Amino acid sequence: MKIQLKNIHFSEQLSQETNAFSANLYINDIKAGAASNHGYGGATGYLPFDDEGMKLIQEAETHCKSLPPGTFTVDGKDYTIDMSLEHYIDNLLNDHLRQKDLQQFRKKVERAGERSIVIGVPDQSFKTLGLKFPVNMLLIHPKGPDILKDILIKRIVPNLKEGEQIMNTNIPGKILQSAGMNATQYVTPSETKPIKKANQKRKGHGL
Repeated sequence: MKIQLKNIHFSEQLSQETNAFSANLYINDIKAGAASNHGYGGATGYLPFDDEGMKLIQEAETHCKSLPPGTFTVDGKDYTIDMSLEHYIDNLLNDHLRQKDLQQFRKKVERAGERSIVIGVPDQSFKTLGLKFPVNMLLIHPKGPDILKDILIKRIVPNLKEGEQIMNTNIPGKILQSAGMNATQYVTPSETKPIKKANQKRKGHGL
């Protein structure tokens, strides 16, 4: 059975003991009802829109009860809880929020990579080494690739810890490889991504 949440509205401000949200509940691609939680610690509720929605929700409740129990960890201890439509909806919301956080994290990495070399653990954490000029400007300058290579060799590679990678996707793989890096030390660069030319009106300095 296909159970989805759509048009999700989440409020971090109202989320105290539970996630405060409202959403449309779709079952087998039909808009069956609405789901919500006020964020005060109470259970997530759901209501049908009509008789068809009521029937679909009843079927979804039966389906969820047949699923394996959910698992969670508190203070290092693992617990299980019988699956229900309520818990299934909560899991859908948590997946949505994780994906949203992940997208925001990746956008931060991409923005940081415009003017820095970004080092970190993909989708978890990162730090930056600022550059005097944006990466795209260096890539179109005759000496730029050699400057990037030199920075990688002298300042990045020797300090790269286990599990860390270069997270820039705007630095061509051939530059990373020429600096002595192997495929496990950087994320796959966007080799075919067009390089944006630097703003011609901006006054630059020699490298």
